[in-house]
Amino acid sequence: MTVAGEAGLLDLLASRLAKDDLTPRAAELVLAACRGEAALDRALDGIPMPDEAPAARPDGPGAGIFVSGIKVRGFRGIGPQTELPLAPGPGLTVVTGRNGSGKSSFAEAAELALTGNNARWTRAQHEVWRQGWRNLHSTEGTAVELSLVRAGSSEATTVRRRWAAADDLGGGTWTEEDEPFTEARWRDSLETYRPFLPYSELGTVLDAQPDELYEALHRLLGLEAITEAQNVLAGHRKRLAEVVARPYDRKERVRAELAASSDERARQAAELLGQDVPDLDAIADLALGADVGGGGMPLLHQVVDLQLPSDDELERCRENLDLALSAVTVVATENAQDSLRCSEILRLAMQLHESGGNQECPVCSLGRLDGLWHAKAAERADSLAKAAAELHEAADRLDVAVAAARALCQPPPDALVEAGGVLDTSGAYNAWQAWQDCASIDDPVRLRHELFDRYAELATAVDALRGVAQEQLDRRDLVWRPMALALFEWHSQAQQALADQEVLGDVTEAENWIRKTAATLRSERIAPFAKESQRIWQRLRQQSNVDLGSVRLGGTRHVELEVSVDGVANSALAVMSQGELHSLGLALFLPRAMVDESPFRFVIIDDPVQAMDPSKVDGLAQVLADVALTRQVVVFTHDERLVEAIRRLRLTATVWEVCRGEESVVRVRMCDDPVGRCLSDARAMRIDDDLPDTLRAELVASCCRGALEAASHARFRRERLGRGVPHADVEQALECALTTKQKLALAVLDDLGDTAQLLAHLEASVGSWAVDLLHACRVGGDGGDLDALIRDTELFAGWLQR
Repeated sequence: MTVAGEAGLLDLLASRLAKDDLTPRAAELVLAACRGEAALDRALDGIPMPDEAPAARPDGPGAGIFVSGIKVRGFRGIGPQTELPLAPGPGLTVVTGRNGSGKSSFAEAAELALTGNNARWTRAQHEVWRQGWRNLHSTEGTAVELSLVRAGSSEATTVRRRWAAADDLGGGTWTEEDEPFTEARWRDSLETYRPFLPYSELGTVLDAQPDELYEALHRLLGLEAITEAQNVLAGHRKRLAEVVARPYDRKERVRAELAASSDERARQAAELLGQDVPDLDAIADLALGADVGGGGMPLLHQVVDLQLPSDDELERCRENLDLALSAVTVVATENAQDSLRCSEILRLAMQLHESGGNQECPVCSLGRLDGLWHAKAAERADSLAKAAAELHEAADRLDVAVAAARALCQPPPDALVEAGGVLDTSGAYNAWQAWQDCASIDDPVRLRHELFDRYAELATAVDALRGVAQEQLDRRDLVWRPMALALFEWHSQAQQALADQEVLGDVTEAENWIRKTAATLRSERIAPFAKESQRIWQRLRQQSNVDLGSVRLGGTRHVELEVSVDGVANSALAVMSQGELHSLGLALFLPRAMVDESPFRFVIIDDPVQAMDPSKVDGLAQVLADVALTRQVVVFTHDERLVEAIRRLRLTATVWEVCRGEESVVRVRMCDDPVGRCLSDARAMRIDDDLPDTLRAELVASCCRGALEAASHARFRRERLGRGVPHADVEQALECALTTKQKLALAVLDDLGDTAQLLAHLEASVGSWAVDLLHACRVGGDGGDLDALIRDTELFAGWLQR
């Protein structure tokens, strides 16, 4: 049975996403959620998903893994190591044994070896039950082994689990011998196509809670990934919805607290919060103390931040003025002024002499301006010019120092005027105005004294004003600070909500789509299983008057089983007996084992016969034989009715018997194989005196033909499968062989063509007695020696099997 998309759920979802009207962002979130919560977190953070190569399927349809043996040591009811050999190929194997013989230990060991878990022990209610997994008689440690064979290969891979003395059941060491069977690679397949059905899971149909039964069936559909994706998206959607709703849920409460405050910032924040769309930037400025205008708070801060010239600047100004005044005092004497005037007169007289030549002195008319005079005058003029330069330099230096001092005397800042409504700034303002007036003092000496005296008064007034402003700020902040913290917290939540609002829309869209798609996929995928379950139920129900209709998975995580009793609808749990419920469990499990996409070609079922009446045991034997045509079916049971039904219905099966001796020594021995069973039946009929001779001969011949056909089938399967021929092709070839000779031809010649060639080959290879045997089997012994017929059949079957 094939279910489309079984091996590529992501590909299936991607193809459906391409056809639906879904935003690209929501489609990306759907695929990311299907890869897991970590992938969804990366997608929500804007991190591109890495390109992932599609996972290679372990095997294609018609190929897969079989079990060739189970070894157990020191586990459960098995002490020394014991092996259960299994034929790795399609077929039915029944392992029987009384209760306590150790047969179920093989089934549990196989499940534990491959999956690392066991349903029976996981569901155990009592700690004593969970701790009793070690065998008390084992002295060689605890270990379980599972030998696996890939279809078409004769090489086995062994999967082992070993436990040290201190390990619990969940511990131990897992090892394997071949990469294709690594635990990590097969983990998902073991969850999706789990090939183990313990008795405890058959019982869940009887006593499971609705959601447990839902999970059991839902797991069979292979939709765990989409369900987990839906849960992950739902979790993110709820979290985002809380984030988006949180600030709006708190806004009115925060606004009311702010509006009730006398602080102007609080009232302004309340006004902002009262808007339909609050200005988050303005709210942030308020919360963080930025100047957003109004309320006097910025003016108080400006007053606190008033700046005066630094002490270094004042000290430099004082030093420069003192030095300049000292220099001027030294050079600015009365003689210096006379020297300047004399220097000017001499300069003019020398220019007159230079232009008019020798002449009388124009000042006194007594002296004479001649060359001798000019030389003496030039020498005296140089001396007088040097003194004048020193005076000019001192004056310039004084001018620079005075200008620098006046530059310090700036007008009072506007804050002193503007803050007059919230503070008494008059003292500081007047002191500052007086200090500014220093700039209009012309006398440098007076300026020197007035400037620093008035600055001292100004600094005292400004410091006092700053203190008053800071006190008002501290008083207001004591009330405002907790409100500012609450406002900032609200602002942070609102900002996050604004950022998550769009993400919430995408997540909600993705969740709604995946919920709808999951419901559709559940209906699509369960349909073929439900149909197959109905078919199996019809075989299992036998004489039951309970009819199984459709099987659906409800949207409220419950299973809808359409059951009717004599045509009247009713609840399955209300009308079904325990045996019927076990049959229902098989009908729901076996279809999954027959899915072509499963890499496992085996199923291991533990104790399915309990509580079944004889008619249902017959149906079970037929169903298991049907499944065994394409699967390796291993059934463990203590109920001999299943083996008896198999023999009575002449179904092909291998039967092993498990016997437990003292000290937990367990032995496995084969009951009759198909060939031996046919020969045993022939011998039993040969000595049955109640049968007429003619009928006895015919029945013995029929059993001999059955033995030869069974041996032929075994040989043909062994050789074809050993060459890697798909099992489906092998079974198809066997179905085409209708007669005993055709089946022998397949086994001996690998071709069911010319039977005459078969006879010639047998006469040459085995002897003419083999040809005579085939004739005797066909005509029913013809009244001949039936003992010889049975003996020759056994010899010929042995030759075929070898």
